[in-house]
Amino acid sequence: MPIAILEEHNDLADSVRAFVARVAPSEVLHDALENPIPNPPPYWKSAAEQGLAGVHLSETVGGQGFGILESAIVAAEFGYGAVPGPFVPSIIASALISAHDAESALLNGLASGEVIAAYGIDSGLTATRHGEKLVIRGEVRAVPAAAQASLLVLPVAIESGEEWIVFDADQLEIESVPSVDPLRPVAHVRANAVEVTDERVLSNLTRDLARALITTLLSAEAIGVARWATDTAAAYAKIREQFGRPIGQFQAIKHKCAGMIAETERATSAVWDAARAIDEHLADRDADTAYEFAAAVAATLAPVAAQHCAQDCIQVHGGIGFTWEHDTNVYYRRALVLVASFGRASEHPQRVVELATTRGMRELNIDLDPETEKLRDEIRAEVAALKDIPREQRNAAIAEGGWVQPHLPPPWGRAANPVEQIIIAQEFTTGRVRRPQMGIAAWIIPSIVAFGTDEQKERFLPPTFRGEMIWCQLFSEPGAGSDLASLTTKATKVDGGWRITGQKIWTTGAQFSQWGALLARTDPSAPKHNGITYFLLDMASEGVEVKPLRELTGNAMFNTVFIDDVFVPDSMVLGDVDRGWEVSRNTLTNERVSIGSSEPPFLPSLDKFVEFVGAGHFDQVAHHQAGVLIAEGHAAKVLNMRSTLLTLAGGDPMPAAAISKLLSMKTGQGYAEFAVSSFGTDAVVGDPEQPTGRWADYLLASRATTIYGGTSEVQLNIIAERLLGLPRDP
Repeated sequence: MPIAILEEHNDLADSVRAFVARVAPSEVLHDALENPIPNPPPYWKSAAEQGLAGVHLSETVGGQGFGILESAIVAAEFGYGAVPGPFVPSIIASALISAHDAESALLNGLASGEVIAAYGIDSGLTATRHGEKLVIRGEVRAVPAAAQASLLVLPVAIESGEEWIVFDADQLEIESVPSVDPLRPVAHVRANAVEVTDERVLSNLTRDLARALITTLLSAEAIGVARWATDTAAAYAKIREQFGRPIGQFQAIKHKCAGMIAETERATSAVWDAARAIDEHLADRDADTAYEFAAAVAATLAPVAAQHCAQDCIQVHGGIGFTWEHDTNVYYRRALVLVASFGRASEHPQRVVELATTRGMRELNIDLDPETEKLRDEIRAEVAALKDIPREQRNAAIAEGGWVQPHLPPPWGRAANPVEQIIIAQEFTTGRVRRPQMGIAAWIIPSIVAFGTDEQKERFLPPTFRGEMIWCQLFSEPGAGSDLASLTTKATKVDGGWRITGQKIWTTGAQFSQWGALLARTDPSAPKHNGITYFLLDMASEGVEVKPLRELTGNAMFNTVFIDDVFVPDSMVLGDVDRGWEVSRNTLTNERVSIGSSEPPFLPSLDKFVEFVGAGHFDQVAHHQAGVLIAEGHAAKVLNMRSTLLTLAGGDPMPAAAISKLLSMKTGQGYAEFAVSSFGTDAVVGDPEQPTGRWADYLLASRATTIYGGTSEVQLNIIAERLLGLPRDP
């Protein structure tokens, strides 16, 4: 998905995408590989007339009056089109000037398109003061679009600090040099005793803010490249045939494409968060928005995503992808130039670690429309009333009020819309009122509500909501794990009910459960997804035997459940006979969203990992690795937040949720692997009271995370088929 979530942002993205497709088709890109790009490029005037150069600039200088988020949306679409010329460097330069003074006279020409600007990120310039002027000397190398610009915004070392100064191009010596990407020309810039006055010094622009602006807008362009590469690879995989079938049907290709979209989505979420954080800071410079951290996360993930996806796009295309004539040539070159434009690759993960361990990570909050405050006041008052109820009676009151799963219809929930659900969650947390924990039941309850009889609902839902009835899920079998439709547990019809025989495995908490949600095959002659029925099983029934399955952690969270000729009455069939697959899909959907949005206590969390890194002493290589993991962990949280916001906006949250589950579990494994590897020989000490033992336990437990709830390999298939439309394996 693009950066945009809100309708107006999607409209902006659609408009820019259509403009880019019109002015920069493939033939224009390839012509720019061979011939110098006119200055300004042919599209420049029409881009300015549409207001694209001034999206983020104040209306007082002729801009559109929006922010960095809107400008990032534009930059991403220009990245998707690999548009030739100085557009993105120029909007970065204008953003730097605007951050100093939103009404600077220098911005009028930039907003109208009459002036082209460029920026530099690495400083080779120094200044000495002579009276009221600064005298600048030195060189800045590889400045994007320097030879096309009439204004250059460059960092200059002044005394012990760094200031950003606006130069006129004719003050400088500009030497054009060959670029890896001919569509993005570069030049070395030299200042030979250039004199500037203080009015050209961007004194309100700090080094941190300048670098955050540069890297965030570059990151936006980078995710445009990554998204093009992902879309193009998937489109080719659908039509290219080998061995008599589309190559997108082969799991190796399918997983590569799914990995591309996952990496792109993670980077996109980071760019969205960074742009929002900068806008929040520019609106209130005293507010602690942690924009530096958010920008460092984006800079850690986005350029890598662009390069990886461009490389994988070439790989999916095979030999044709390695030709000069194919567009992969254009986009890989753009990706390489973008990666270099961020400066030293190690700088941004190091910055992530430094900020996370000293000043903390960026807090993620969902800001709701002020019009919801009346509703918030009402919910807050009800939560306060619940808190006044004696603890032993409180759970019953919470359950009866529909607060446990408020999205459900009354009387089981409150038919709460997404906004109300968020307010309820926030107010219960703020009011320090704990709702009953549902565990596995949270995934089963929606199926009972949707498919249960009135008697089933009355019998099972109230005690479950009170936390008095514990459930387990009897789905997986030794021969039917991720391929659930292959289950062989057999149910035979008898008078008044069914006789069920089979074996279930990986059943979480079965040894503590009173009831289980059971799938069994009731029509062996039907196709594998048909002929399955969903039963509610009393775990105390004669013939049910639970054997805890001791996993590699030494604990027994999972179980094997033997079901030997167990009688289940007709009244315990949930939904229609032979239609259990439909019911189970409801349960599994709830499971996948839940798993993807939480960090179980037996696993290492992002906060635990940051605390561990902050308390240790690591070299630069380890800091780089830790920074990448922290960036990935924060971006996974942002993905979850975007999933919620997409729901609020009426969009489909499942792509973000599925990708978050896939990536967050892998990153969680990375936390534990990093920690244990840092202990050296002490890593063999398994004392749970010591860090070595605790992190070893985390490492052992984490191996399950990429298996339960659908293995990572199955998740990759789902992502490839449902999000990218790749053909299913027959």
